[in-house]
Amino acid sequence: MRIQTLILLLALSTGSAAAIAQAPASAGTVVVKGALIKGKDKRRALDRKRFYLFKGGLGENQPLIDRIKAARITSRDCYYVGLKASPCLLAWLREENCETPFCRKVKREDIASVPEFQAAYDKGLTLYNRKADVAVSWLLNNIPANLVSGFYRQQKSLVATILGDLKPVQSTMTTSTAAEGNFVGVATGDKPTKYLVSNLLPVEIDDKSYVWACEVDVSRNKITSLPLSLDPKKKGCTLVVSDLKSCTAETCVKK
Repeated sequence: MRIQTLILLLALSTGSAAAIAQAPASAGTVVVKGALIKGKDKRRALDRKRFYLFKGGLGENQPLIDRIKAARITSRDCYYVGLKASPCLLAWLREENCETPFCRKVKREDIASVPEFQAAYDKGLTLYNRKADVAVSWLLNNIPANLVSGFYRQQKSLVATILGDLKPVQSTMTTSTAAEGNFVGVATGDKPTKYLVSNLLPVEIDDKSYVWACEVDVSRNKITSLPLSLDPKKKGCTLVVSDLKSCTAETCVKK
């Protein structure tokens, strides 16, 4: 049991093919594929996005889908504009479709271009005896918490509201290399078992947001592939599409 648990955790955190291959043979695997979902800038929109697995199909999970449709959404841009974040911080987040500064490493060349990074770096130099490497390493610790983790906390609260008393079977994060997420060790019987896969939280693509709720039949000893699309008529899926409010027209002027 401990070995199977370690395999499961490895697959959920890394999405590795090796972990899928070692998953319990009596269970099934679901691979969510989102590499083809791109915005106007051609960047993949489903890198580093969390998906959830639920028992039952669309019919059994209709109350969940209703809550997804009713959820009040604050877009990433509107959140940061509300905090008066600089246009350059927003531009940095957009570059790799990040939702928080934790999404990727802040490079030295980013510091001079983003006022929030520069202020945190300068503060770090004062705190850490002018040690530049330490100031860079601890840079996020010296940015106001609402800019670093506030959006994450808001999203976490929204997930709790959407879920209500419903508990997901598993959750997984898609990779930044292939935009794929793996659910391994999914319980099933002699016949295929129906499950629902959803990202719950809207994924922002250009001027719209998207939430998928797709049912899959999971079979023992098999890998079930779930390629996502922006086709609202895709069989077995409910696609919730919302218009995003435009919160800023400012552009980043880099130094």
